Amino acid sequence: MRIAIFAAGGLGKVICDALKKDGSHDIVGFFDDKKKGKFFGYPILGKCGQYQALCKRLNIQGLIVAFGYFFLDKRLSYYKKILNSKKLHLVNAVHPKAIISDDVKIGQGIYIGPGVIVNPGTRIGDNSVVWSGAIIEHDNIIARNVFITPGVKTAGYTKIGDNSFVGLAANIAKSNIGKNVTVAAGSLVLSDIKSNSYVCGVPARTIKIKKRLAYV
Repeated sequence: MRIAIFAAGGLGKVICDALKKDGSHDIVGFFDDKKKGKFFGYPILGKCGQYQALCKRLNIQGLIVAFGYFFLDKRLSYYKKILNSKKLHLVNAVHPKAIISDDVKIGQGIYIGPGVIVNPGTRIGDNSVVWSGAIIEHDNIIARNVFITPGVKTAGYTKIGDNSFVGLAANIAKSNIGKNVTVAAGSLVLSDIKSNSYVCGVPARTIKIKKRLAYV
């Protein structure tokens, strides 16, 4: 399948690298609103808003969204547009050095990096990102548009809600984490976390409730 990537940044680079190493897709290039020329050895095809016409002209069938967490509105907007398209498909970028159990259920538009371990019974929802070296134990439920950053470890039966972000090397025990939650780097989560919370510390405690819309 001929595919392109939104957008040309850090996440786009690691997604492109995983796709190259997997070798199952033909990478045509990137869409980006600021960059021109080439990025990571591939052409910038045009601005993000031009993707429909360019996909048709260049015979691109698949797309993956690589906007980071700080661009959540753009990330979700393009995810929804592709999801609702009749001619374009959301593709996954799974690094070949990730270890994923055979019965893990993975959605669409997902990136899973090198060294990641995902154990049996786990579900990972659409548009989520699992960065390098994370360990997702058995029977986890990772919802849509969740960011799991490098070195995160989750115990069995953990649940993480839509749009949540788990910072570097955080550890999560058997906990139910709501939507739109931010877990700060290095935190140890030992209990359930309400939606829209920002938590940090060892053990983690709620610092504030964020006033942010749930996008999905």
